[in-house]
Amino acid sequence: MTNRNINFRMRKTFLSFLIFIVFIEITEAQILSDTVKRFDTINTNTHEVKGVLLDNNTKDPLPYANIYILHQHSGTISNENGHFLLNVQGLNKTDTVQFKYVGYTTKTLTISDLDSMNIIYLQEEIFNLDEILVFGNTPSARSIVKKIVKNLDSNYKETTCKKQLFIRERFNSELTKIKLKYKKSSIPDIDKEVINKLESSIPRTSTSYTDFLGNFYFSDDSEDSVSLKAEPIRTVALKDKDLAEFEELISVFEDNLKNTKEDEYWKVKSGLFSQKLELEDDSSGVAEDTLGKNERKLEYFRTRMAYHLKYSTLKDKDNWEFLYKTGKYKYTIAGGTRVNGEDVYIIDFEPDNSGLYTGRMYVAIESYALIRADYNYAPEKTGTDFHLFGVGYTENQFKGSVYFEKTNDYYKLKYFSKKAGAIVNFDRNLAMVKKKERFLFDKKLNEIKVEVNITVNSEQLFECLVLDEEQISNNTFEAFNEEKRMKIIYVDKFDDSLWKGYAIIEPTQQMRDYQKAR
Repeated sequence: MTNRNINFRMRKTFLSFLIFIVFIEITEAQILSDTVKRFDTINTNTHEVKGVLLDNNTKDPLPYANIYILHQHSGTISNENGHFLLNVQGLNKTDTVQFKYVGYTTKTLTISDLDSMNIIYLQEEIFNLDEILVFGNTPSARSIVKKIVKNLDSNYKETTCKKQLFIRERFNSELTKIKLKYKKSSIPDIDKEVINKLESSIPRTSTSYTDFLGNFYFSDDSEDSVSLKAEPIRTVALKDKDLAEFEELISVFEDNLKNTKEDEYWKVKSGLFSQKLELEDDSSGVAEDTLGKNERKLEYFRTRMAYHLKYSTLKDKDNWEFLYKTGKYKYTIAGGTRVNGEDVYIIDFEPDNSGLYTGRMYVAIESYALIRADYNYAPEKTGTDFHLFGVGYTENQFKGSVYFEKTNDYYKLKYFSKKAGAIVNFDRNLAMVKKKERFLFDKKLNEIKVEVNITVNSEQLFECLVLDEEQISNNTFEAFNEEKRMKIIYVDKFDDSLWKGYAIIEPTQQMRDYQKAR
């Protein structure tokens, strides 16, 4: 019998139950929310300008505002703190830049203007609906929201297309409690000393980010086995502090798992619960040990991106509960405004019963398309929350923002951001049992048992900016062959030079200040 390799899902399942799921997440980390209010100054490099967008009255930052270089079909958006960076290479001092934020008056400035100011103030623009609705009565806010869902398919048509996206993932994880108590092991490589070293080597806090620029090919053909393909242009990732000892210990567990023959299997047990770990073939065709130091499997990255991108389809009934479960919410029409020539309802919402979210949305009056939404958990509200048999999980943070622009007869995604946080507790005995299949009763070969007591606070922010979109044929989609590997540029600290000439979301000051520990 020959030994088998572990695929990525198998590897994550093993680590999830043996050393607990959060250990893997720690190596990826998650982001601390940045509340830095100070603004960046103009860059001395004449090809770039930086600044911050603020509300004229409240002086609050305006996150994810659209910033366009007129007649150039290019631009960017501000980050979650209102900061922006704009590439003005090749432009004249008299060329104009437009700052647009839904519900605010658009401001147009020249490049020369931006040389003398780095704080841009926008004025909120809300009309009385009587100024917009010349004839007819204003419908109820709840009926307007119901029509958003009713008109989803007609407003947001899925097509076969190619989109150039800039994506930023940021992670932060804080391990507030960790205790691994060795119980027993029949594997020589894994003993009490190894478990103690593992406990001490796990980082208590970890922060990282990944910036990705690339093309995604989307297919609307239901017969395609793959509906999304990725084509990386540049990927930059922050490597957290050296985890050499931790990774070395993890490899001990992985090596034992790899040494599993065809008639053998592993099972995870915790009290009355047990799960057999299925070894499957790796569909990527790339073995882990053949990857270069600065390479990842593109398939895994693309799969993760596909999961995040589903958020912007508005079809997840949990993330978009206020659209689907209108009985749980109280809606108020705050007024109207105009967005790209369309008259728009401004609707505020908050829980009226058991709803989770509070926020504001902008809905086109004629088409009932959701143009923009900004929302978060209402005070004292949490998402999934359970505590059972020593396992606790509480989703304690959520903040979402999305913006669509009308192109011809349909609304196209321009950007979205999603921030989520959770607290995880685990206090149970965990056992990994290796067995050999037999006719009547399977034979136990090895067993590792550890008492795990751990608490982790984690936060994640995902941002996506659509830089370009073009329609393609199904033949073009099918003809594109996705690479097996993607190259990563690893850095110890954010480096502007790596993104010079590219359109990206301006990093927060906390990201700029963060540096890999040594």
